[in-house]
Amino acid sequence: MVICSAADAAMVLLRGWRRDGVRVARGRQTGYQSPMRRMVRLAAFPLVVLACAPSDAVRAARHGDTTALQKAIAPQLRAGKLTDADAAAIARAVGEHEIAEAKGDSGVERLRELRPCASQLSSALADRAETHDAVGAEAAMALVEAQALSDADARKYASDPDDGWRAVGALGLVRAKDAEARRKALVDPSSRVRRAAMRASAEARDPEDVPALFEAARVDPDLLARSSAVRAIARIDPAGSDVAERLRDLWAGGDEALREDVALAYASPHIAASGGAEALRVLLAAGHGAGAVSAAGLVLRRGLPPSAAVFDDDTRKSAVAVLVHAIEDEPRRERMLALATAPLSEPDLLAAVKKASHADSDRELQETALERLLDVPAEKEAAKKALLPYASPDSPERLARAARMALAAAGERSIQAWIEADLKAPSPSAKLLAARALASLGRASRAAPLLADPDATVRLGAVCTLVRAAK
Repeated sequence: MVICSAADAAMVLLRGWRRDGVRVARGRQTGYQSPMRRMVRLAAFPLVVLACAPSDAVRAARHGDTTALQKAIAPQLRAGKLTDADAAAIARAVGEHEIAEAKGDSGVERLRELRPCASQLSSALADRAETHDAVGAEAAMALVEAQALSDADARKYASDPDDGWRAVGALGLVRAKDAEARRKALVDPSSRVRRAAMRASAEARDPEDVPALFEAARVDPDLLARSSAVRAIARIDPAGSDVAERLRDLWAGGDEALREDVALAYASPHIAASGGAEALRVLLAAGHGAGAVSAAGLVLRRGLPPSAAVFDDDTRKSAVAVLVHAIEDEPRRERMLALATAPLSEPDLLAAVKKASHADSDRELQETALERLLDVPAEKEAAKKALLPYASPDSPERLARAARMALAAAGERSIQAWIEADLKAPSPSAKLLAARALASLGRASRAAPLLADPDATVRLGAVCTLVRAAK
């Protein structure tokens, strides 16, 4: 039974405005509002409407009663009465309960798992962020990333003694007047704060940050921070600088992951125009390795302006040759990277991928090639037909689940029963892949039983899948 209408939902929304002391006039918010609740409630209206779901299920979800929730969902599914909107409303109630009850280290982990759907759960996250603890800091971080907490409100925590809250504050250090505080955060003792400050640098695009970012990329003990520093460098345009040359030094001393970030930085328009393009040509000339494969993909896919001036026909031909060689003859890691990178608008690359889809002895590589062919209209139906045996229950589990996910994204509804069987798999990751596959098929509500799963990771993953499917 549905417990409210759109008109009822509007009243819920208005009560929320009054509760926070907010008046809405001509599209602007006025009056007092807690910093953590300074967000536009109109954006939440579709989610409020979604609260009009089967009452027993929503009530059980709000109380965290998984047994009652399971019993409420099952008959609705059997009768075919549970819509995707109903499932999303239940999922939102589950998520709100989990956020409200989150405590300690496990609570921090739970909120991290809800980051992908933070915008749909922003009101509950704002409530939780009012408590100044580790979980509250994680909630605030999720709000900043979802653009539901302003930079100004985030900056208030830039000097907080707790590194979780200080990381929230570092994300807001994006103004010119924040330069000194931002550079201080780039060398903070906490890697969380340093990574947040690097993201702020990427947003601020201040050339004066570049020396500190290069030093971080070279010596920071946190590998994620080193990558974040290179990505920030790629966003900043220090005119007439030696950035490309300094990136070569990072390439020489970096691991494969950092090298891929360096290749991406070379391809940034301002760096490509001042030495980065030549560096990519040198990588292509090497002809092998993950760096060359990454460089080839960037040359062909990014369309850097002005692409004709930066990468001439000979360079593009070299990039195609590198990827064809990688698909056919490189070690397995490079082959997989090339298959994922190759733009199939290039006839030679399409031919190489088609060859790998039926002539390769490695079934996983063969399946990956078939998945790429699903993106080519002229090859889609043949690729779907070839992938079906991989998706069957007789196929090895890893291959079967990847194939089902790809086929679901391509709209192949004949595999729905196989996907639903995975909702009862022992593996949490298999359950969540099944939920995402059902959402791709437009059958998200069929994954609703996972909202009552005893494993919190499964419940939270299902929450995000279902609320986002109904967006």
